[in-house]
Amino acid sequence: MSYYLGIDIGGTNVKVAVVADDGSVKALAKRWWSGGEPSELVSVATELADVVVSEVTEAPVACGVGCAGIVVHGLGVVRRSPNLPTWHDVRLAEMLGERIALPLVIDNDANAAAYAEYLVGAARDATSAVVITLGTGMGAGIILNDSVYRGNQGFAGEIGHTTVDLSGRTPCACGASGCLESLVNAESLVNRALSLIERGASSLLDASAGVLTAQKIGAAAAEGDEVALAAVEGLGRALGVGLANITAMLDPEIIVIGGGVAEVGRPLLDTASDELIKRTLRCREELPRVVPAALGPAAGVAGAALLARDKFLR
Repeated sequence: MSYYLGIDIGGTNVKVAVVADDGSVKALAKRWWSGGEPSELVSVATELADVVVSEVTEAPVACGVGCAGIVVHGLGVVRRSPNLPTWHDVRLAEMLGERIALPLVIDNDANAAAYAEYLVGAARDATSAVVITLGTGMGAGIILNDSVYRGNQGFAGEIGHTTVDLSGRTPCACGASGCLESLVNAESLVNRALSLIERGASSLLDASAGVLTAQKIGAAAAEGDEVALAAVEGLGRALGVGLANITAMLDPEIIVIGGGVAEVGRPLLDTASDELIKRTLRCREELPRVVPAALGPAAGVAGAALLARDKFLR
């Protein structure tokens, strides 16, 4: 059995893992980071890599990296990233390669997560899938005909930056307004709950007791809290609009929903599925299945490692 290094770079966290060639995670480390300069990221990632490599008996033979933003897959360059605002044309493969002496491939983080869910997760029996991650932003990876679909210039899958609010009331981190991402990310969920509380709605959630998070809202929704449920359902309807657009364009067999926001559970998926049904002319049986992700927070690192496996050693 061979081992691979997987690195998952988000807007607020970096995860690094050693992954076996069957997709199983053998060692994992995670650290918050500021989302600042690329040099800071390289230092954090290599420190975590040293930690996880020390925990396994065999050294990894290749490294895969998933990074939030627009990534030129073949060049290892991050053109820009809405959630990493100082990053412009960052030669990330070159920078990491100077510190990690392994064959290295870089892709969009959502592509990496989609690849893992397709190979060993919730979409493993499908030949076409869209895998969505909801967190600080919204990522999406597309599997068509058993391969990651990257598009003509490698930028396919930026579903979060499709426009769903023509009024432009909601600004997005990309600089535009009315993007789907701005309506379904963690900040949006929190803002929905806070707005209801500020209008006097009774809730288990206490906006003054520490930072209100998507996880707290999900826990309150599970207890039947009306404010939490209303916030989750509002976000779910916006997500359902996005799923209807995805279905009209790509007609995938399955849509997988993961990421921290998706951990709020069935109320979100059920509302999104209902909205999808309302916005299509097709009967329920003809629509893609909408299911929760199977791999949890390890999807990105596992997928990045598997991309390295299939690029360099197959």
